[in-house]
Order: sequence, then C-alpha cells, then structure tokens
Amino acid sequence: MRPSLGVLGILLIQMVFNDMIRAAAMKATADTAFRLFGLAAGATGRILVGQSIAVQPDAGAHDKDTPREAWGLKSGLYTPRQLVEAFAPLLDTVVFRLGPDPPNARPARAQLLDNLAANLDTNTREATLRFPDTHLDDSRQEIAEQATRIGRTLVQYARNHTDGPFNSDLYLRSPCEGHLLIPPNVDLMFGQRSQPHLMQLFNEYMHQMVLLRDALLPFRNYEDVIIPVDGRAARGIRHLEPSRAEFLTNLLTKQVTQSAIYAHGLVLPAFLAGGPTPFHLLQYIPAKLVHDATDVIFDYRIQDYYLAPRAEIPAGTEKTPACAAANGGAPALGVQSTSIAVTSSSDMVRQLELQLQLDNGKCVSVDQGQVARGHRYAYQACTSSDADSESATSATSTVVHDAASILETGDVDSLVTAHGGLHVIPVHDPVVALALLGKIYPGNVILLPRSGGLAQAEKAGKGLEPKFVLWGVERGGLRGEVYLTWLCSALCIAMY
Repeated sequence: MRPSLGVLGILLIQMVFNDMIRAAAMKATADTAFRLFGLAAGATGRILVGQSIAVQPDAGAHDKDTPREAWGLKSGLYTPRQLVEAFAPLLDTVVFRLGPDPPNARPARAQLLDNLAANLDTNTREATLRFPDTHLDDSRQEIAEQATRIGRTLVQYARNHTDGPFNSDLYLRSPCEGHLLIPPNVDLMFGQRSQPHLMQLFNEYMHQMVLLRDALLPFRNYEDVIIPVDGRAARGIRHLEPSRAEFLTNLLTKQVTQSAIYAHGLVLPAFLAGGPTPFHLLQYIPAKLVHDATDVIFDYRIQDYYLAPRAEIPAGTEKTPACAAANGGAPALGVQSTSIAVTSSSDMVRQLELQLQLDNGKCVSVDQGQVARGHRYAYQACTSSDADSESATSATSTVVHDAASILETGDVDSLVTAHGGLHVIPVHDPVVALALLGKIYPGNVILLPRSGGLAQAEKAGKGLEPKFVLWGVERGGLRGEVYLTWLCSALCIAMY
C-alpha cells in the first residue's frame, strides 16, 4: 500500500542528480558507507547506511536560462540559507523604494523582518501556523516546537544577509495569501513612504519564507537539507503549495503520522541518530541506498501489523518481582556492527531493514518500518512520583528473557507476543532496544530506564496482559528516559 502524499509530496521534485543513481542496490561497506553516529551500536558506535555521496548545492549557478518572470529562482540545488538569500531581492527592493528612514526610527528593513518573525511564530496574531500554548498532544507539540526553531533560524539568516544585488525597478503581481502585517508596518506599507506595488513584493517575500519553513518542518537537521528547485516549474518554491496545504490540513485536523511525512534525499527516522527522540521527525543524510531506479518508495513490510503472523515468545526465566527487579540476570547482547539494508518487493517498492551482526556470529534483521511503528507506539514508564518502585507487581507472572532469543524468533514477517504475563527484556544497547521494538507486537510495550523500578512499568501502558518491558536504555534514541520528547525523485523516499 502506497502512503498518501502529505508533507513531503512537497519535496517530490523531478530533479536528477546526474549519475548519482544508477547501479544495483548496494550493501554498505566499511569503506564507502555513510556512518550515522548517535546510537551506541556495539563497539562501532555507528550505523552504516548505503554509500556516502557528496552533494554540492550550487544555488542555480549552472542555470544560464533567463527567468520567465521579473523575479524567480534559477534551477539547481539549494540549502535553506541559500534560498533565504535568493528571496532577499524581494525584500531589498521594498526597503530601497521606501527611502531613507526618519531620524531615531527603527529601520524599515528591521521592521519588515520583525513582521516576518511574527508570521513564522506559532502563537502571534500574525502567525501563519498557529498552535495554542497548552493542551497539545505530543505530535503537535513536537511540530509546534520545530516550527518555532525553524522560523527563528530563517529570520536570523535574513537579518544576516545584507547588501546583496537587487533590481530597484522590480515589479510583480503577488496574490494575497492572508499574511498579516504587524501594527507598526500597516502605516509603513500603506503610508506616505510606500508605493502601491511594494505590498505585492513584500507579500511574495513573506509567502516564500512561509513555504520554506513548512517544507523544512519534518527534518530534525533542517539546516542540512538540500532542496532541488526547478526554476521553470513555478515562481520561487510555489510548486510546494498543494502538498503543503494537504499536510497542514492533516496536521490541524488529524493525528500526525510519519506516513504523512516525506523527504528529499535519503532520510531515515531521526531516532536512529540518537539524542532527545522525535516522534515523527526525520534525519536527512547525504547517502544513497538504491541505484537502479529513479523513483522508489520505501514502504512497510508489514502493512497492517494487527494482521501480521504472531510468534510465541521463547521461554524465559520466571522470577519473583523482587528478583526481576534486580535487572541483572541477562548478559549484554554483543553487537559487532549495525547497518541499514534494502530489500525489494517490486521494481518500485522497497523495504528497509535494520541489520545487527551479533558477536555470536548470527545476523538478525528487522523491518525498519516496524521499528519506527514500534517506537512510536511504545509507552514510557511512569515517573517515580507516579508509581512506588517498591510496590509489588500484580502480573500473574514475571518472566525475564534475553534479547537474542526474541530477535531470532519467527521469520521477518512475524511479531512476537505472549499469552499473558509481564515479560522483562533487559537491554544494554539502544540499537538492540530499537530492534526489539520492531520485533515485538506493539500493543503494550513499555520503555523503562535502567534506574527505574518494575512497578513504574507495570503502571504504564495498558492494564491488560501481556506486557513487555524493555529495561535498561536511558538515552541515545529512545523515549525511555525523560524525553517527550518529510524520497526519492532521484534518490529515495522514506515514509514511516
């Protein structure tokens, strides 16, 4: 099943990176692989992903065509900063035409950028993407905070870029997009200093910046994202408008899911890079995994996990709650290396696998889509103030399992479950915990920090059994501690 085009249909731009994408799917090697640092993947401390590539944004320097309008972008690859600088002639023409600033007055350029800051904020009268200050669910809270960060960064780019070239006679018609002016700028743009066409230019400037902010929303490392632009497709980046509208509708009226998020370049769920873990944000990386097709979609191996085959959890060691609380019975699972690999279900559809090469010589593979799903659905253990870590558990049984036996159970399409009970899996390596999240049926899985108590896990999640507790990972890519914590048109699409 093909995920619907939401946010990152925004960045599905028909752009080919010359000969980057051509040969058969390649397995990562130590010499050529992109190393994704963050998770402590065994002794290597990194995840190997495809092949590293050198993407060099040229900001349209190689495009010698004449723009079809008075203002536009040249075709090429841009960073967010380069796009902000390419939008600047719109603003600079307005400032020039407004004339000299009166004595002791705030400069017109600064005032107009104050307006942009208000447009890119999330709780001002002029905000283009508004969120209330309170009562947001975790998904919307994450996007609200992301929008604020990106907006501030883009405004700072704009403030820092001065004295660039512009056309003082620039004139264009820009349809009203409903972007509001802050009160001091109403007189500035409609008073004696202004001219009728200047509001058209500033409206276009505001709209291009809003489109850029919204296009970057899915990326945790948004400053690194490379954005391809076809200067003949639309004015600036207005070709993003239809997909942006669809994404914002879903954002404001439905639950945000990673299947509504798309990306240009190779992107993976951001939790693979470690740190405070996002629910839905993605990580752009300069790497490639698929070489034999120009349009590929990365899809779930298991479309509906509820209908997936179930495998009974292997036998563990039944312990009393007090013994289980010691959390020391299972040895650490040794991981020699971790990589992301590609499997194929059709010419156009591929799956990603998280592969762990273990110290015991075995290699286990888990569908990356199911890992992302399991991570998203997992519960955090209650805090110590919400649960008495010394209180007795009420589960009919407490069984301790080793991670290796679970990861080696069943085939790649089956999910591990149990008939009742509280099942504790000690984990020492964040990447092992991620693999377990992709292997265990995601109905009632709890993330318990190493310093937590078993009662905290039992009071979290659903009250029914079975319940699975991943005990031991406190940081590095999991929401197990205190964290509340958008391809491929020439590369790949990651949609989880």
